[in-house]
Amino acid sequence: MKKAVIVLAVILVLILIGGVGYIVWDNAQSNIGQAENNKPNETIVNDTAKAAELREKLKGNFPKMDGSTSTIPLEAGIVAAFEGISQEEAEAKIKHSTTYGSFENLLEGKCELVFVPLLSDEQKKAAEDKGIELEIVPITKEAFVFVINPDNTVDTLTQEQIRKIYTGEIKNWKELGGDDAEIVAYQRDETSGSQNNMKVFMKGYNLIKAKQEFILESMNSILDVIAGYDNGKYSIGYSVHAYARNMYNLAGIKFVKVDGVEPSYKTIEDGTYPLIDYKYAIFNKKEAEGSNVRNMVEWLLTSEGQKAMSNAGYVPVKAIK
Repeated sequence: MKKAVIVLAVILVLILIGGVGYIVWDNAQSNIGQAENNKPNETIVNDTAKAAELREKLKGNFPKMDGSTSTIPLEAGIVAAFEGISQEEAEAKIKHSTTYGSFENLLEGKCELVFVPLLSDEQKKAAEDKGIELEIVPITKEAFVFVINPDNTVDTLTQEQIRKIYTGEIKNWKELGGDDAEIVAYQRDETSGSQNNMKVFMKGYNLIKAKQEFILESMNSILDVIAGYDNGKYSIGYSVHAYARNMYNLAGIKFVKVDGVEPSYKTIEDGTYPLIDYKYAIFNKKEAEGSNVRNMVEWLLTSEGQKAMSNAGYVPVKAIK
């Protein structure tokens, strides 16, 4: 009897270990539209020697990497740190296949490591259907942001007001203290990471089905339209903070203060901005210990790696020494 109990206990432990890829996901889930945020470990450790060791192993041995449009600066930050070049020079070298494209490349073995935002249920199911177990590791903080034209007199909206705009319940800016003008609410296409963020934000609400002309296919296009003269003044859309701030001319847009808090490096870092998200490093759990993929992810979580992420415009998940 005692032997049977021990065997059952061992089996249970193995099952728990086998599920670590999705345990990582569950523990790092975004708090977009949710009541609480389970943060990654933010403990500061003295890892200078470890970072140097990993850096040496990775020289000339980068894994094949891909990612979303919004993580081009992230990979560029890695390249800049290793090659000693500027962020701008590094970004010119990087090409990403978009959120869904890069993830498909990972599943097909065309790349080994992707940097992407929140995975959709469809993406997770696609991995399961192929029998691929993933490890999903948060490497930077991020924020889901709403953007409007600088000429719009409205500055702040509550989460509930934003949701009512996107259910069609609030249709005019005057209902929000602005001009008497119809709200033009833009959305992203179904294969974008931003649209998946929006679905999470709108969970429990009926996201209005937008007309085709109000569905935009690139991160730049939604910002361009809002910054433009035609309908731009009374438009609203959404993006992610690092991309909108670091890769776009902010003169044409302004961030909506959500529940009175403006998204910024500081408010994302201290958690006062309510719509905190993450950027994730995702790879096949079968990657061997000491592989280029695991070495890269481990380096990214060292103080040196987190500083590289900060230099690239992202908010680190760990405090930098």
